[in-house]
Order: sequence, then C-alpha cells, then structure tokens
Amino acid sequence: MSREFFQPKTLNEALKYRRDYQGAALLAGGTDLVVNIHKGKGPEGNIIDLSKIEELKEIEIKGDKINIGAMATFTDLSDSKILMEKAMIICKAAKAVGSPQIRNKGTIGGNICNASPAADVVPTLTCLEAKVELKSIIDGDIKIRVIAVEEFIVGSNKTLLEKDEILTNIIFKIPSADIRMDFEKIGRRNALAIARLNGACLLNVDNNRVTKISLVIGSAISKPERFSTVEDYLIGKELNDEVLRKGGMLASDYVLEQTGRRSSSTYKLPVIAKFTASLIENTLNKED
Repeated sequence: MSREFFQPKTLNEALKYRRDYQGAALLAGGTDLVVNIHKGKGPEGNIIDLSKIEELKEIEIKGDKINIGAMATFTDLSDSKILMEKAMIICKAAKAVGSPQIRNKGTIGGNICNASPAADVVPTLTCLEAKVELKSIIDGDIKIRVIAVEEFIVGSNKTLLEKDEILTNIIFKIPSADIRMDFEKIGRRNALAIARLNGACLLNVDNNRVTKISLVIGSAISKPERFSTVEDYLIGKELNDEVLRKGGMLASDYVLEQTGRRSSSTYKLPVIAKFTASLIENTLNKED
C-alpha cells in the first residue's frame, strides 16, 4: 500500500496537513511508530513527521509556569537547566527512559500520546498537575484545548486526542521552593528496562507533619492518576515507620481495587506497598 509522507517545517503547516489528512499518523521520535510499522503492526495510511518543527522543541519559563514543547526529547529534558532547578523529577524520569539512543529520539509528546501505563515521565507530569495543550485548525482559525494529563490519558494506549489535533505543549505551574520531590523506578535492567513499577512524589512538610502531598504510582493501573486515598491518609501525619507502612498498604489496596486479583498479585501487591513507602520516605529525605 502506498502512503504519503509529509514533513512540515512550521506548526501552522502541520495543522493544515492534520486537518486535510485526518487519517494520517503523527511521527514524533518514531521509537514506537517506526518499530510497529516494520513489524507490520503500524498504521497503513499517510504520515506527518513533526521533527522539523523547531517551535515544538523549546523548554521555557512563562510567568509562573514551565512550558515544554511536545517535540522535546528525553535528552533535552534530562539536560534542561530549567527542569533541573525547578522540577528535577522530570529530569530523573527522563534519564530512566530506555537507552541513550531512545532518549535522543523519543519525545515527551510522543510518550504521552502513546499512553503506555509503563511510561516513566507521565507519573511526574501527573504529580505536577501538568496539562497538555492541543491545537487544531477549524474554519481557518486555530482552536486550542487544554486538558490535564491525568484526564487526557483515558486508558492503556488511549487518549482524548482528536483526529485533527496535535499535542503542542505540556504546561505546569512551577513548584514552590519548599516542595521536596522524587521519582523512582523498578525494572528488570534499570534504565534499559520498561518499568515494572515507577512512581513520583511531591511532598511538603511543616513541623515534621505532612501538609501537602502528590503521589502517583505508574505501571500499576491502566492510566495515570494520583493515589488520593494515600494522600488523604498522610495529611497531618508524621512520617514514621508505621505511617509509611500503612500508606504503602493503602496504595496496594487501591491497585487491587482497580485491577482485581491477578496471577501476579501475590508478587506485585507487596512490592507496590514497599515501593510506595520507600518512595515517600526517599522524598521526605530530599533537601527542600
């Protein structure tokens, strides 16, 4: 089957192709799409390559927010001085993605739109209450939708992206200076492995008691979401061993509630409990 390949150099040009060829697949880094095409599992239609659109590669501060272009690679994220200073968990998660070759090609926008439950960067964005900016052209005008990452990804490999839209930016408010944060991952071979479990945590403590917490455990359920049951339990408490243990158990119970008991539950649920407790404790020990 023949296909057309478009390589726009501006976002406006890309949006016009997206409008006119709504069955076309979007090519970002190609770390998933190209592999699937070679395996005969990819889309059979036209392709719109976004790699030449420089305006989608910027990482910048705008007011009290950080704006990450959807075509920023994982290497761009891990090397960003802005993110290292303001949101280091994104840098840490980006460094945990695949091999150096994957990090050089894979993009944050592609990672979000692929909507894999095992994505490493997505839990950090959900923890930061990040939003995605989606653009399309309708009747000659550019339409913009802004949706929280947690709402945009609706399930495994499923998002709210419309056929005429392009994910252009990821936006989140700069965390306050007293927020502690961390990202952790469990995989078969560390960075080269797809995550068996990962997680991100933001934590604020006053007089040894939790005043604010945002907790996301990835690869445990089908979509990214904050573990509000654990968060609610921890607010106002001192993070001693017993409280951490109970918080871990609540996380494990929530996963069981969402997924049901599976053949892997005997192994995975205790790991989730210990992983959650360890993640929170490690976040607590980060310098604010």
